[in-house]
Amino acid sequence: MNLNKVANIALEQLDTLGFYLSRYGVTDKVNRHNLIASAIVEKNHLMGEYARLELRAKMRINRAEKLVAKLDQQADELISLAPGPIAAQLTKAKSLSESLIRKANFA
Repeated sequence: MNLNKVANIALEQLDTLGFYLSRYGVTDKVNRHNLIASAIVEKNHLMGEYARLELRAKMRINRAEKLVAKLDQQADELISLAPGPIAAQLTKAKSLSESLIRKANFA
């Protein structure tokens, strides 16, 4: 049995249930149209929630990138104030840490 047949049978049963419920005065809100409308509303709700989470993630990534740039600038300023041999070692350590960070980001 393919999916369309199963879906049609289920929707026909839903319509039948709605007919009997309305016949006995319980409710007239049970039908395939209301079911589809509810599914569409829920889909739009989930899409909005996904967009909200995606925006929050991008904002945090942006903040982290700005912090890394600020720390990098401060490190360069401190290295420029250090005496020659120490500055060379600090520059080497900084380049090593940058390469490790790049590897971690692209792994």
